[in-house]
Amino acid sequence: MNQTNASGYRPLGLYLHIPFCARKCPYCDFYSVEQSALIDDYLCALLNQMRDYAPSCRAYRLDTLFVGGGTPSLLSPRQWGRLLRGVEQNFRLSRDMEVTVEVNPDSASQKQLSHLHRLGVNRLSIGAQSFDDTLLKAIGRLHSAQRIRETVREARRAGFDNVSLDLMYGLPGQMPRQFYDSLQEAFALDVEHLSAYGLKVEPNTPFGRMGDALPLPDDDTWADEYLALCSMARQAGYYQYEISNFAKPGRASRHNLKYWTLQEYLGLGPAAHSCFGNRRFGFVRDLKAYCAFYGVPPKHRDPELSLLSEYREIAPQDAPADYVMLSLRLTRGLDTQEFSKIYGRDFEVLTRGHLSRYLEAGLMKKEGTRYCLTPRGFLVSNAILADLIDWD
Repeated sequence: MNQTNASGYRPLGLYLHIPFCARKCPYCDFYSVEQSALIDDYLCALLNQMRDYAPSCRAYRLDTLFVGGGTPSLLSPRQWGRLLRGVEQNFRLSRDMEVTVEVNPDSASQKQLSHLHRLGVNRLSIGAQSFDDTLLKAIGRLHSAQRIRETVREARRAGFDNVSLDLMYGLPGQMPRQFYDSLQEAFALDVEHLSAYGLKVEPNTPFGRMGDALPLPDDDTWADEYLALCSMARQAGYYQYEISNFAKPGRASRHNLKYWTLQEYLGLGPAAHSCFGNRRFGFVRDLKAYCAFYGVPPKHRDPELSLLSEYREIAPQDAPADYVMLSLRLTRGLDTQEFSKIYGRDFEVLTRGHLSRYLEAGLMKKEGTRYCLTPRGFLVSNAILADLIDWD
């Protein structure tokens, strides 16, 4: 939950979206475009949006910054300098701020990584997805397995001691052994953090439009791969702290933890979302509209144009459900005493005895005053959460 730190300022996470890709992957539903020539125009608009929000952030100090995409590693050294100077000029920064940048192996280089480290970036998230070259080609990635290994080595030479890899399972045509081999490759590289996501086929993607022609693994294979992931990561010295995230001790993503612990974060750029000032809001997935609005001084903007795709005040009656859904994504789960202290309600009474069903089925466990989902429970977490917050 949000707290004021010793300096008197409230902590805040900042997410900056870089909506550009060299080529769009056929599985990806994140907002991005193949128009890198517009990066300079976009940075102008993004810096203007920072200036607009800076006054409302005066009571805050940034303790995390996450630059995601898209493919942020498409930015040039000059563009990186411009972007990060804008952050420094518009926000108060914590001395121990976690600064994460997403990079793709095909567009990252030793020179660029060294430049990012000199600018104050201290954490990298590398979009590996697989160490199988055949699968990488099938899912539209532009890099090879060897290039992933080289990128990790280049990150180390640049001075990074906090590196995360993204991997995927449940890919079309992927055999379990291919996923397990990729996990072993990641462990061998000794990265500090691992995010492993099962492919979710979204309807508005090339994969989604393939329908039944897409050769996906069955549900049992998906489940077996997830359970093996949890077991193999633990044996390799990584602790699971969220459904899809694993870290060495002390290396959990501080920024992403804000999302799951109801801390405040501000997201800027098209498609970015925020939980800020007791409001949840997001911006439209439209680069052209975004640049047209923020690319000019405030006095020249159309007052009738709204770039918000969603906006809602966090109503008191909704807050407990948000807390339950997000807390149970974490392996540490939900503390009933903390829930009662914050909301003045009894979690066990609210759930109408449903908890015992999941405990008996091995989908949940109780440790003291905490309820946690087990790895098997995480496999069906959406159904469990929907049941537990059905309080009407």
